[in-house]
Amino acid sequence: MDLLSQLALDKIGFALAALANLVFFLLIVVTRVKNLPRFLLLSWALISIVWSVFYMLSKAPAYSNTASLILESSRNLILLLFLLSALGQKNQRFWQLLQSQSVITLILLSSIWLVLSKWQLISVNLMFTGSLALYIFQLALLEALYRKAAENRWQYKPLVLSISVCTLFDFILLAEAALFGQIDAQMWAARGFICAAMIPFLVIAIRRIQAWGISVYVSRDIVLQSTLVLTAGLYLCLIAIAGFYIRYIGGQWSNLVQAIFLVLGFAMLAGMLLSGAFRRRLKVFIEKHFFANKFDYRIKWLELTRQLRLVDISKPEQYDTILHAWLNAIGYNRGCLLRVGNNADVIPLACVNRVSLSGSEKALVQRYIEKFAHQHWIVDLTDYTDPFTQQHLNQRDVDIQLILPIHSESKLWGLCLINTPEVDRQKLNWELRDYLMLVTEQIANYLMLMQASKTLSENAQFAAFSRMSAFVLHDLKNVKAQIDLMLQNSVKHKTNPEFINDSFDTLAAMQQRLANMLSQLGNKRSASADQTIFKAADVVQQIINQRCAAKHPIPQLTIDSDAQLSVNKERFASVVYHLIDNAQHATQADGWVSVTISSDALYLTLEIADNGCGMSADFINQRLFKPFDSTKGNAGMGVGAYDALHFAEQHSGQLHVSSKEGAGSTFTLKLPRYQPVKSSNNKDC
Repeated sequence: MDLLSQLALDKIGFALAALANLVFFLLIVVTRVKNLPRFLLLSWALISIVWSVFYMLSKAPAYSNTASLILESSRNLILLLFLLSALGQKNQRFWQLLQSQSVITLILLSSIWLVLSKWQLISVNLMFTGSLALYIFQLALLEALYRKAAENRWQYKPLVLSISVCTLFDFILLAEAALFGQIDAQMWAARGFICAAMIPFLVIAIRRIQAWGISVYVSRDIVLQSTLVLTAGLYLCLIAIAGFYIRYIGGQWSNLVQAIFLVLGFAMLAGMLLSGAFRRRLKVFIEKHFFANKFDYRIKWLELTRQLRLVDISKPEQYDTILHAWLNAIGYNRGCLLRVGNNADVIPLACVNRVSLSGSEKALVQRYIEKFAHQHWIVDLTDYTDPFTQQHLNQRDVDIQLILPIHSESKLWGLCLINTPEVDRQKLNWELRDYLMLVTEQIANYLMLMQASKTLSENAQFAAFSRMSAFVLHDLKNVKAQIDLMLQNSVKHKTNPEFINDSFDTLAAMQQRLANMLSQLGNKRSASADQTIFKAADVVQQIINQRCAAKHPIPQLTIDSDAQLSVNKERFASVVYHLIDNAQHATQADGWVSVTISSDALYLTLEIADNGCGMSADFINQRLFKPFDSTKGNAGMGVGAYDALHFAEQHSGQLHVSSKEGAGSTFTLKLPRYQPVKSSNNKDC
């Protein structure tokens, strides 16, 4: 490469650097924030513009005159001050920075070096060596800044990268100059290009670093137009290269093929530039990948989650809370939440800062349902290019901007209609549409969860009612069995006075049992209600004599040691009767059923054993205590064992089962015995 070509590249490089620094300066100067980093960046960009223009117009070698020395020193000094301010305290003033000892020392040394270089009191090699010291200091400050950033290193990476590249290049350039006593012309020609190439990284860094508060704004339309121009330029270069190659290898038909190729290439370029779809896709791509989002999605998502937690499905204003969360997610102030019925009729669930639907709004909603019922399509009624919106331009009483669909299992479940004053309205672009779809999906899932919770709650209430009915029916069947037994025995013993007395006693017990059952159903009392103190052996003996003696085998009661209990007497009697009755059903008439009562200091133990058919381990684990699962067919309800286990657990007791198929079973019920409260009064002896 000859000297003329080097000089031309030199000028082009510094011209690009001047242009890049000018754009950088204008981007910063339009920001509203006023602080030390912004002031120093403006100063550095301004001096860099002068520096670039000077080398673009100057014919003298670098570092050969006073202007060059002053520009190089000033540019490096301002950059060092900027790095020192970035490492210093937040909200630091310029005069505070100048008063620091390190800055005073730096300015003093730079001035001494400038004086020595200007008056040529040192050799050229030493002059370049002194400049190397400044670049080493810059690299040290960059390394310290990167370490200090800690968790914010992602913000500072472009800044450190861009300045480090320029500093390292200048260091290599001056290191070679210090060695050979002159600057390499080819490396000097590359300096402007490198400085210009690093400016975009500085712009990215300033947008990222939140501590400085410098918000650089670049119009998206400008970026779009610039991208189109750059794309067109690259495309034309490729077309030119391809056309030259075709002409080079085309032979006789080269001119014809080249002309056809160029015309078709230009036609394709014109088609892309004039295509609205291409421009929209390119704009969306640029906005998605090169610009900050309109919303802080992390904060918005946390706010939405917190507001949805406030929803109480037991209160009537549950839908109002959901609608408020929906409106706050986008910053709107009024809306309406609708439920779509089976016949496409709409039911208002909640309205915020507005009345219910007007006639025109109902017609609008019906048309939306007819057209978009099976589509997740958000409609903006202020977008007059939409064919759906054009049908409703003249309707003045429509207080709706956005229609948001709520789908469940591919069906339209409901709609959310929102609006806000025109000054606060959001334009429905790709970003807002995606954001609203995410919010809608989240709220739709919550609405479906609420609906499922209500269904489960209703099913639980019906299940509780069914379970209560089963217990009532179980007790009624036992009462009926006693009445049947009395009627059977009355045929033989109706003239026997003792039988008549026993019958009246049995009727009194059944009447008391029915009264207790009705009282519990009416008052919904807990299991601990109506606790009485009684001896367990007396109740068990009464159950055997009055309710179990008519069925064989007749239980045999053994009392090792009796104790008092403090539980509901009727409930205890019912549980014991169910356990004894189950043992009688499982045992042949010629078998045996034994009931043993024992106690220790803490528990009373009731053991009911038989030599009946027994049970397998799988049956005990899977079916024995499962409600409504009976082996008696229509004769049983399958709640006896379940009720006994539930009764024992309610009173801090235990129910154990041991059984072997063909050998019998043993049920062991342990309940805490009644402990009288001892008096704490102490008398002096």
